[in-house]
Amino acid sequence: MKSILNHFRSTFFINRNSIFQSLIFRHNFSLSTSPSQYFDLTHIQSISSNVIPKFSISDFILFPNHFTLQEQTFLTTHSLKKLKRVFGKKTIYQPSHFDHVIYNYRECQVTNWTSGDNEIEQEINNLLVNKVYNLFTKTNWLPIHILELAESIGGIKPHVDNTEYSGNIVVGICLISPTVMILRHINNPECKFSVLLEPGCLYIQRDTIRYNFTHEIPIDSEQHKFKDNLIPKGHRISLIFRVWVNGLYSKDLLFL
Repeated sequence: MKSILNHFRSTFFINRNSIFQSLIFRHNFSLSTSPSQYFDLTHIQSISSNVIPKFSISDFILFPNHFTLQEQTFLTTHSLKKLKRVFGKKTIYQPSHFDHVIYNYRECQVTNWTSGDNEIEQEINNLLVNKVYNLFTKTNWLPIHILELAESIGGIKPHVDNTEYSGNIVVGICLISPTVMILRHINNPECKFSVLLEPGCLYIQRDTIRYNFTHEIPIDSEQHKFKDNLIPKGHRISLIFRVWVNGLYSKDLLFL
């Protein structure tokens, strides 16, 4: 059992380090901290090896500090402006999603960020091309999805993003406040891990993690923990990118 866990750990860190080294080489990113500090694999490492489902932990890819504070402020400002144009000036959160997955939230899709400011549109598009789309090649994307969760009471129940209408990659940008995402295997909920998503990070769920794990953000503030530390649930915005169902396979990631 010990040798299996050691192999699991070494595979996890080798895969992730090679991904980050490649990304640093291609994009000259400065990553001051190890990505391993954002993952809690305790529950996976504690269950018996003969009941661990087959999957690759490297199918969850995290880029901490991917966006500067200035870029985060810029995206947050225009996300809130977009939500205001869609829902009006008064902030009223929806208590529950139609499928009872998301609670105390606002959301919309983005085809245009502004009501006609071409300069701002271009600035946002340039930022997203540089920081998101350029990580992939020849990939067709659905419209960007803005999801806003209310402070302390917003959350997402365990679910797998619709597999019929979007492809094998889900990309997220996290803004405003940190959050804890919990991922559980659909066939064995005891096989789970947590990720601390801090403002400015970008994450990618693909392939075995995309299809075989639910993901959630605990609605109960007391359950919003990472490595036994309670993480305050603040106001949060995420930008979600999904691949068009007939888009190309995720192996078109530039750094793989």
